[in-house]
Amino acid sequence: MNIGESLPRNAQRYPNKPAIVDAQRSVTYGELHERTNRLADYFLQLGVGKGDRIGLSCGSRAEHFEALFALAKIGAVTVPYDYHWSAQECAAMVEFFAPKAFILEGRKETKELGAILRQHMAPANVLVIAGSENVDGTSFEAALASGSANDPEIVVASADTFILMITSGTTGFPKACTVSHEAYSLRSLNYAVTRGTNADDRSLMPLPVHFNAGRGAVLALLYLGGTVFIQERFNEETYLQTIEREKITFSILVPTLCERLLRYDKLARYDLSSLQYVSITSGHLSLASARLFGDKICRRFYEAYASTDCGQITTLSPEDRELSGESVGKPIWCVRLKIADDDGREVAQGEAGEICLRTPVAIDGYYQNPQATAEFLQDGWCHTGDIGFVDAQGYLTISGRKKNMVKSGGISVFPEEIEDALRQHPSVFDVAVVGFKSAQWGEAVKAFVVLNPGARGDADSLIQFCKESLAAYKAPKVVEFVASLPRTAMGKIDRGKLAAIDQPK
Repeated sequence: MNIGESLPRNAQRYPNKPAIVDAQRSVTYGELHERTNRLADYFLQLGVGKGDRIGLSCGSRAEHFEALFALAKIGAVTVPYDYHWSAQECAAMVEFFAPKAFILEGRKETKELGAILRQHMAPANVLVIAGSENVDGTSFEAALASGSANDPEIVVASADTFILMITSGTTGFPKACTVSHEAYSLRSLNYAVTRGTNADDRSLMPLPVHFNAGRGAVLALLYLGGTVFIQERFNEETYLQTIEREKITFSILVPTLCERLLRYDKLARYDLSSLQYVSITSGHLSLASARLFGDKICRRFYEAYASTDCGQITTLSPEDRELSGESVGKPIWCVRLKIADDDGREVAQGEAGEICLRTPVAIDGYYQNPQATAEFLQDGWCHTGDIGFVDAQGYLTISGRKKNMVKSGGISVFPEEIEDALRQHPSVFDVAVVGFKSAQWGEAVKAFVVLNPGARGDADSLIQFCKESLAAYKAPKVVEFVASLPRTAMGKIDRGKLAAIDQPK
């Protein structure tokens, strides 16, 4: 079972059926299979072999998935890069993962990455997808034209690594999830089991595919033989027009996009009757918003509690929402839950503890990070770091977060990374970062800053300072200056007390 095998199967069954439709073109399953064979052969000619790491920085377009399938067919490991990363972040990633080759979309955000790659590899090893900006390297299309259309004769095993999915920033030690072909294939099949997704579906993907949720949803639809329309940026009118025009049957959203749609004043003008079901990830709709969504957009929508590390954990179906709307639903078919105390012992039903699980869709561990791997896979259980409890009916409710992660607009942001960046500012003596509830983002980042004696505070300049070394979406939305930070008896920052402080007006 591997990701690469799914494409020749679907090309045989649906050779002329559109697989991907993006802003530039439409590609059928037959064309997708041939193009990925040619790209795979090009890499083989470069000497790329099983287990070699290949970088990928590309937005929401067909080439993103052509790269993934081509590398899967020869057993190479894809390392996706976020094109919003700063030059500092990109340089750290290139040094750490040491990719043998790179596939790069030519866009303004990737120009600095292109310059970094020139210092590490030959032009033939940097494949450039035509975009808005010129970047040095070999043309992606020229590389395809030089490759053979025959299937590569490479045996890829189920346990071989398919992809390294980054779950933290790179100013410190990168944390990358190692995911096997089998685990990713099962994640794709899970769409059929939990949502009924099949080859007849016409899916609309408005989430960015350079993040794990968007990429995984598109790959699942392609694995199952459906047609996927992918959009670079979410726009209410374009999204609704596409559903009506293309008779979209399935889409995936995050709560912030759901709220935007519900607030859109032209929503009622569009015919959304083709939409059979919607999947909502990276957050939880309020009961009021859930009712509105069901009335105005789609009655059958499923919320998923999931993580990059564990895959999907639970599903909240429309039927479950009527019985336990504040929960995140019940475990999916392949998940066994355990709510554990600090010593790893299972607690009594209804008692809160860390959410742990066993599932075949979990990662194998973290790339070159044995300590993090051991912590995650303690005693054979995956430790999520989230706190919750299971009630008598089997519904899981999340009551808190053991980890400090902030989920802003559906994207995971790590406070320690932002704190490290802000501490580099000459005016900053101490800093702590927490999340706060936001109507626009679900959660947003807030920084509490203690200035050096005599220094003057300017929130805007500190936010801009962050954006110079980190991706812009990681920068704080709010900066509050305080005389000191609350700390525990052990000297650690008391984030609970910080999070309880009211947002400044």
